[in-house]
Amino acid sequence: MAVNPKEVAVPADWLLTGGPVVTFDPAVPETTALAVAAGRVLALGDEALALAGPETKRTDLGGAVVLPGFCDTHIHFEKVSHELTMLELGHTRSLAEVLAKVGERANGSWIRCIGDNAGWHERNLAEGRLPSRAELDEAAGDSPVFLYRRPDRAALNSAAIARLADTLSAFSADEWDPETGLLRGAAVRVVNDGLFRPELHDPEHRLAMLAQASRRLLGMGVTSVVDPGLPGGFDASWRLYEQARRNDLVAQRVLLMNRIDWREPFDEEFDRVTAAAVPPGTGDDRLRAWAIKIILDGEFVGAWMRGSAEGARYSTGELTRIMEFCARRDWPICLHAMGGGAIEAVIDAVRRTRPRPGRVSIAHAFLIEAEDVAACAELGIRVSVQPALAYTYAREMRESWGALARNAVPLGMMARHGFRFAGGSDTHPCDPLTGAMIAVTRKAWDGSDLGEREALTAAQALAMYTRDAGHYTGSPELGVLAPGAKADFVVWPVDPLRRAPETWPGLRPELVAIDGRPVWADEKGQ
Repeated sequence: MAVNPKEVAVPADWLLTGGPVVTFDPAVPETTALAVAAGRVLALGDEALALAGPETKRTDLGGAVVLPGFCDTHIHFEKVSHELTMLELGHTRSLAEVLAKVGERANGSWIRCIGDNAGWHERNLAEGRLPSRAELDEAAGDSPVFLYRRPDRAALNSAAIARLADTLSAFSADEWDPETGLLRGAAVRVVNDGLFRPELHDPEHRLAMLAQASRRLLGMGVTSVVDPGLPGGFDASWRLYEQARRNDLVAQRVLLMNRIDWREPFDEEFDRVTAAAVPPGTGDDRLRAWAIKIILDGEFVGAWMRGSAEGARYSTGELTRIMEFCARRDWPICLHAMGGGAIEAVIDAVRRTRPRPGRVSIAHAFLIEAEDVAACAELGIRVSVQPALAYTYAREMRESWGALARNAVPLGMMARHGFRFAGGSDTHPCDPLTGAMIAVTRKAWDGSDLGEREALTAAQALAMYTRDAGHYTGSPELGVLAPGAKADFVVWPVDPLRRAPETWPGLRPELVAIDGRPVWADEKGQ
C-alpha cells in the first residue's frame, strides 16, 4: 500500500535511489527508490522521493540493487560460530593437502575441522584413508588435532590423545586405536560433542566467536536467523545471546528454539521445557525465545518411513502430550521430520490437538508427498526446507533410500501446489545464495542429480529466504520491502535474479542494513 506524503508527519531518515529495489512484495515487485524512517520502510518509488527532507541521508546506488535481508530459518548459530573457526577440508583430495592445512593452523591451540561436509571423506582422498597419528604429529607438532569425519570416523594426534586420555580410555579396541589415532563408531560423536561443550571455552571466547560468525553471515546477506538450538542446551544459549546483545556483538535478529533432547527420558525433558524460566514468546523482535523443537526421527538411515514405526523416537501418546500442551499455551512447536512416517505423525497430531494455524512447523520434510502438502495447507502447518542437506548428503540419501532419494526434497511439487515454504541451511554451506542455487540447479556437491523436475525458479528460490521465511516465522513484516515492513535490506552489486544461479555463491553485498541502520559494508566502505 502506497503512503500518501501529505499524511506523513516526518521526512525520511534515509533515501536510496539510483538502482532497482526488488521488494518480494507481490503488490509492487520492483521499484526505483526506497525511503526509510524509524527502522521501517516508509515508502517506495515516487512516494519515497517526495519524502526526502533537508536532514535525509541520501544514497545513490549507482546501479546496485536492493533486496530484503535473508532469513535462515534453520541454522545452529552457536554451533556455526564454532565451525566457522575450523578447517574446511571439503575440497581436499589428498593427504598432503589435508596435512598442509593442518600445518598452517599449528599454533598450540586445538585444530578441528567442519565434519558436516560430505566432500570431507577418505573416499575422496587419493590415498583412500584418513591421516594417521604420526602424520598429524609431524604436521601439527604440539597442537592438538581432532579431524571429525561425520558421522563415525575421526583422526587424532598425540597432543589431542594426551588431553583426551580419560575419555579415550573408556572406549573399546573396536572404537579406538591408539597406534593409528583413529576413532570409530559412536565414540566419535562422544568426543566431538565433548569438545563442543560450551564450558570448555571461556565466555569471552564464545562471544568473540559469535561476533565473528555474525559478521560472516552479514557478508552473506543474512539479517535474521532461526536457531533450532542444541539438545537440552537452551538456557546456556539464551544467556550467551543475551550477553552478545548487551555487548552489541550480534547484528541479526535471533529466534531461538528450546530443543528436547531425545536421548533423555521424555517425561524429564517435557518437565524441563514446559517449566522453562524463559518460555516461547519471551524477548523482543531482536532476540526471542521462539518454539519448542522435537526430533521425531533420525537422519537418512534412521528416517521414520511410511508404514513402519521403525525410526520413531516418540510414541503417539508422547507426541500428543507435548502438542496439546503447546496448543493450550499457544506456543510454536517445530518438529524434525526426515521420513514420510514422521510427516504423517505430525499431521495426525495436529488433527488431534488443533493448534492455531501457523503454530506448528516441520523442519526438513524430506519425502513429503502431495497429499501431505495439501494437509499442511489445510491445517496451517508451515515447512522449512534445507537444500544444503540434500546437496551435502546426496550419497547418504541414495544409500538409504535408493530411487526415492532423487525426489526426496520435492520443492517443485510444493511450489506447483501453491504451498509456501521457507529456506534454511542446517549444514554447510550455510550461505542462502548457495542454498537458493541448489534449489534451482538441483545438483549435489559431486555433480549428481537431485531431481530436475523439482527445481524452483530463481524468484521462488530467493523467496524461500525472504518473503516466505517471514511467513514461516509468523513475521510478515520481514522478508519484504513494503511500506510498514522492517527496514532490513541488502545492497548487492548486481541483481541475482538477472544472473545465472551458478554465479550466486560468489556474490557478496556492498551494504547490509537492519532496522534501517547500516550494520555491515564491504571493504570499500561504501
